[in-house]
Amino acid sequence: MFDIGFLELLICGVIALLVLGPERLPTAARAAGRWVGGARRMVSQFTSELDRQLKADELRKELREAGDVAWTT
Repeated sequence: MFDIGFLELLICGVIALLVLGPERLPTAARAAGRWVGGARRMVSQFTSELDRQLKADELRKELREAGDVAWTT
């Protein structure tokens, strides 16, 4: 998704440690992890629902075409 390397993560970690301090950093990291997990679940649900709708539309189209063929013969 994002092209973030080890150096960028290390810099972000050092800045977070300096800004938040060692007492609040674990709590902030846990909250950030929950947020990222929730965002990933939401994207996963969205893509699975989109795939399900596309398959349903394809099935409807095939059924409609099969019904048209049956009526013309």
